Amino acid sequence: MSQTFRPNRLALAIALAFPLAAFAESAARIEFSVGDVRALAADGSSRVVARGTELASGDTVDTGSGRAQMRFTDGSFVSLQPQTQFRIDKYAYAGKPAEDRGFFSLIKGGLRTITGLVGKVNRSNYKLTTSVATIGIRGTEFSVAYGNSINVTTGDGAVDVCNDAGCLTVADGESAYVANENTMPVIIEVKTDLPPQPPSKLEGIPPLLRDDNMFTMTEDRMSDGTLTALKDLPPPELKSGSGYYVYGDYGDQYGGYGGTVTLHNVTAQIVSGALKSADDGDGGLLETTTVQESHQDGIIGWGRWAVADCTGFSCSGDAIENLHYVVGVPTPDLAALGGVTASYALSGATVPTTAGGAPGGAVTGSMTADFTNYSMSVNMGVTVSAVTFGVTGSGSINSANASFAGAFSSCSGCANSPPSGSFNGFFAGPAAERAGLVYGFDSGVGGIGKVSGAAVFTRGANVAPGI
Repeated sequence: MSQTFRPNRLALAIALAFPLAAFAESAARIEFSVGDVRALAADGSSRVVARGTELASGDTVDTGSGRAQMRFTDGSFVSLQPQTQFRIDKYAYAGKPAEDRGFFSLIKGGLRTITGLVGKVNRSNYKLTTSVATIGIRGTEFSVAYGNSINVTTGDGAVDVCNDAGCLTVADGESAYVANENTMPVIIEVKTDLPPQPPSKLEGIPPLLRDDNMFTMTEDRMSDGTLTALKDLPPPELKSGSGYYVYGDYGDQYGGYGGTVTLHNVTAQIVSGALKSADDGDGGLLETTTVQESHQDGIIGWGRWAVADCTGFSCSGDAIENLHYVVGVPTPDLAALGGVTASYALSGATVPTTAGGAPGGAVTGSMTADFTNYSMSVNMGVTVSAVTFGVTGSGSINSANASFAGAFSSCSGCANSPPSGSFNGFFAGPAAERAGLVYGFDSGVGGIGKVSGAAVFTRGANVAPGI
């Protein structure tokens, strides 16, 4: 573990790929941009960024809701995610290792980079700064997501992640999380979450430069080190393994009100991103042969089974139909989020089903989690047979196991309010980046009855001071 880097602010050393002719004042060239990407110069002037735009020292690139990829004059590639601000503090490349410099600031957002020449001889000549940690590069490819905390994934080589609490080496294929500048970096299982690029936005972008689907970039090089191609690897996805949580809500073949399933620390069989079974290793088994719907984003999965068999759990003996589920590895330490109230937006949901057989439709929603008082609230719009039920509820968070549970307190569109209904779920990701829940409520409406489903929420901004 390196002890070389110990300043109070983050530095990411980015050494770059192959020599290009240096421009007198240009630091980088935009290879592509999508959306309203702008550059703010040191003098305060602002301009729209498009392919071919030259960037210089002092420029800050703000991607807004778009994204951009740039190539620096010594050959590095840096891809910027939406909602990212990236400043070129000081850059100079003339092929003279003692004089070359590359100092940057990641103000917010996420980036991915291929490394190369600047800083290759003297790594201290290349750094990227934030307020959380210092990352000294010893590899050629890595990703960073930065909001109030840092997530880093090394694709090749290694990086040294250091702050006031100490240093951690993150090797090839590993990921790390840094809560704040005074908390020791830790190795985590979840890769850095860089949201996917919508397919419609990829038109006209050269295939080798695409930064989509959370792909990790790697490279092909000639024997002299010249970069010949960037390759995309498959996006991360949930794999079969142990330590999973599985939560479910279901009906049964009699058109009744079914029940719920809450499974902790089970071994999950996941095939092509779809949950197929959950086994507690002690005779408890929940499994299906018919997956009706499945989704996952690399951190959490959600879906619906048409039918299921249950042995050794609370659902034993039930003839289960339409089991909606969420599956994932729970957040390891909610206590690290103390002092934060985080907002969440709905990022995925199953098509709701009903006891009465009425067809389900769209789902909307939001959620708030108070990690100081360990309370939470949820607000959802669930459409069934052209009727949208607006349900709201609140509950408590179990800090010991990252789960939560609550009841609905109101329902617009229901025959009775408050309705008979509840939800339960868990937080996933190292900083509770996801919240997955299953829900069920009695609409009291003829032909509809109980409504069941699963929903996943993605963490957005903190709405109170915190990490």
